[in-house]
Amino acid sequence: MPFPRHGVIITAAGESLRFIQSSSAYTGKKEFVLLDDRSVLYHATEPFISIPGIAVVVVTYGKGQYDETVLALDNLLYTASVPVMLVEGGATRQESVRLALEELYHSGANLEFVAIHDGARPWITSDIIIDTLATASVFGGAAPGVRVHDALKKVDQEGMVVAHPSRDGLVAIQTPQVFSYPLILEAHRQAAVSGKVYLDDTEIFTDAGGKVVVSQGSWVNRKITTSLDLCGQQPIPANPKELPQ
Repeated sequence: MPFPRHGVIITAAGESLRFIQSSSAYTGKKEFVLLDDRSVLYHATEPFISIPGIAVVVVTYGKGQYDETVLALDNLLYTASVPVMLVEGGATRQESVRLALEELYHSGANLEFVAIHDGARPWITSDIIIDTLATASVFGGAAPGVRVHDALKKVDQEGMVVAHPSRDGLVAIQTPQVFSYPLILEAHRQAAVSGKVYLDDTEIFTDAGGKVVVSQGSWVNRKITTSLDLCGQQPIPANPKELPQ
């Protein structure tokens, strides 16, 4: 199956408050922390460049952080085989993604699909990217996921367990989330007008009538949220078949 013409949005406009507050050792954004002499943002972006069908990459950045973002991307801005554009993000992740989608529209890139990936997921692999892209090309939308193994509990404001939800059918969703570009652009435009606050792009897409299928994720593809997520840097490789059929 040929790879569809697609773009990539790397989100890196957040403030990283939980990360900074989790340790006195870090005073800056998690995307700018070094892993093996390259930034987290570099590692989160670089694997997408070599995927067949890639046409353009957009990286969102926070207000006043243009220069730091350029530095974190290192030579990708100049050596990548496709254009790498920087877009200043908004007040929320949702707004930042919409601004990046609009930039792709005005660029005239003529995309079939777009992948949206957290700039704080530096352990993404080409296998996950390709599998998610292939799944989205069939169903219109896809996101990697892993089964939830821990017991789930609902608690009240005092921390008292009040319910025991079943974990059957539950998955933890990761990125990249891949969508039909025209559909996710329209979905984000609708979401901006509605005023509803969304947690991720799959919810925006399905609310607009799109379908999202969960593709094969991995616990290796974790997101850095606090400084503890950097312990040991590379997590223990997970079973590649996290979602058995």
